[in-house]
Amino acid sequence: MRTILDKKILPLAKPMELISKYRFVLLIAAVGILLMLMPSFGGEKGQDARTAQLQNAADFSVEQTQKELEEILSDIDGVGRVRVMLTVASGIQRVYQSDREISYSGPASTPEDYTSTTQTVLLDRSGSGDEALQTQELYPPYVGALVVCDGAGNSGTVLKVKEAVSVLTGLGSDCISVARRTES
Repeated sequence: MRTILDKKILPLAKPMELISKYRFVLLIAAVGILLMLMPSFGGEKGQDARTAQLQNAADFSVEQTQKELEEILSDIDGVGRVRVMLTVASGIQRVYQSDREISYSGPASTPEDYTSTTQTVLLDRSGSGDEALQTQELYPPYVGALVVCDGAGNSGTVLKVKEAVSVLTGLGSDCISVARRTES
């Protein structure tokens, strides 16, 4: 004989079984919904970081890098006085956001002809005109390095210098020349 209490609890038994059976799936779904409802990360702070990153790229200087390398290499045991020259392939490259649209004519399975248009995305800066949306600044790749130092007569020192320059520039040891400094 069923009581009134059983009639009220019985309809809840089925959903409770489903919840306990799929609790991990529901938990993951709930976390996903929560993350979607949260304010996006990187709002103004992300813009500040992006601006700082672009500013750092604009501050890139081969001469400054050479001076820093000279300071670091002169601290290595046995190197002594040092001069560094780095060569790069080109200047800083800027990559801009663009929209691309492709149109086909003829049937979709075998199009007869197509046209492609690309347009750079422009930002409307109130009062100062339009500005292209820059997405990246790429540093120029190093091509070679010449290191002239007092300790180049010692093969162990030459190896240390080549390893240090290689790590800091990404150059292979075949692109790094280490020469002995003249006594003056």
